[in-house]
Amino acid sequence: MTKKTGKSKGRSKDRRHLKAVPSTPKMPLQLVMNHRVIDSMAVDFIQWNAAEAPDPADAFECLGLIKLFLTAQHAVNGSSSATAIDSDGVEQAAGAIAVSLDPDEMEEAFDDIYFALHSYIHFLKGTGRWSGTDAAFEELHSALGRGIAAAVPQLPDIQVPDLSEEHQDAAFNAMPLIQRATSLLDWIGTGKEVTSTGALRLKDIEPAAAAVGVQARGKRAASRAVPLFDLETAGNQPETLLEVGTMHDVPVLREIWSALVGADLIRVGSTKAVPGPEASAWNSTDTEERLNIRRMLSVVLLVGVLTEEGQVWDQEAVAAILLGVLAYGTTDEPMPVADLEKLASPDLEGALLPEAGVEDTELDEAGLEDSALEEIYASYAALQAQQKLSLLAELGLVEAATDYRIPPVAIQCLDLAMGFLKLADDPSDATESPSNVIALHGPSHTGGPPNGR
Repeated sequence: MTKKTGKSKGRSKDRRHLKAVPSTPKMPLQLVMNHRVIDSMAVDFIQWNAAEAPDPADAFECLGLIKLFLTAQHAVNGSSSATAIDSDGVEQAAGAIAVSLDPDEMEEAFDDIYFALHSYIHFLKGTGRWSGTDAAFEELHSALGRGIAAAVPQLPDIQVPDLSEEHQDAAFNAMPLIQRATSLLDWIGTGKEVTSTGALRLKDIEPAAAAVGVQARGKRAASRAVPLFDLETAGNQPETLLEVGTMHDVPVLREIWSALVGADLIRVGSTKAVPGPEASAWNSTDTEERLNIRRMLSVVLLVGVLTEEGQVWDQEAVAAILLGVLAYGTTDEPMPVADLEKLASPDLEGALLPEAGVEDTELDEAGLEDSALEEIYASYAALQAQQKLSLLAELGLVEAATDYRIPPVAIQCLDLAMGFLKLADDPSDATESPSNVIALHGPSHTGGPPNGR
């Protein structure tokens, strides 16, 4: 006969209490596996995403939203996939997440989810991980839509000039973008080491920056506050080097590097950045091949600048101003530089208050009317557009003497970039010579490899 003890009695009592606790609902096995698939791709996604968002936390946040979305979609559709997301129920799944939030946060939640999905599916497609059909990808891409297009006003038709190959070749060779990209490619040579996030090592930032005409060096724990790009001071090198904690904080270098990745001129692996499959075309003896890759690089850089998501609360307003200035820069009615300067400067100090930590509610309490706030927001958007135009002017894609004008060889690049963004109702009416046309593989949202590559 087994002796009963108080210890065993207590253990039995504990078990009875545990049985009274309702068990947590089990996650469907398919959803568990999908979450694990996403976790397994985290390192590669961080590296791929680093071209636009160098902070790994941004990539983790994006993947977290994807997991949340798949959970909601699984509840709506009864199934889910981490590598072939179904376009059916996208809005319902996003809505199921948004309704659980404060009403004031719902619109922002939709934007965050859609942008995360947009980046994620381009990562899948660009790295060969998309397991669905091409038609399914296009259907999903269409369902997600492009928020930037909704904010674009009616733009003038772009007339692409018919330029000879000799004219284009000479114009591209004289363009600062092409010259600096050539210097950077020469510096990269057969390859350069990169960190786990796909960025150059700190010791290599200085020579890489020098290759694109910028004085900067890497420094651990350096401040990430980078001054706005200013055309008036762009040619004046600072007396001291710009110290940065990552190559993505170096103006001009980050844009050219991202464009080189997007045009497949370089490939960023887990440990090295090496010449990409299109690198051989850069110095090709075939003029048409050489022009195509230079045009591609220019298009990718333009798309990157137009879709870049910086610390701006209304990126669509910035894009609308920028696109308007660029489109009219191809016509006989370009926007005067002074007009944009005026738009950007009514209350510059007030426009920058949010960066100093002053909340909108504090501005209201200070007695500012809604109309005044709108003017400040518009001024700040114009200021951001002005900074982007200064960068494009520094690289030779825009002329900014008295008016913002697009050089003839860059007009074709702008037309292709806007065509990629599907901003024009109809293709350009101009007759283009064969050398002016390339088969454009759209660059990814993050500057990763173009779709279909």
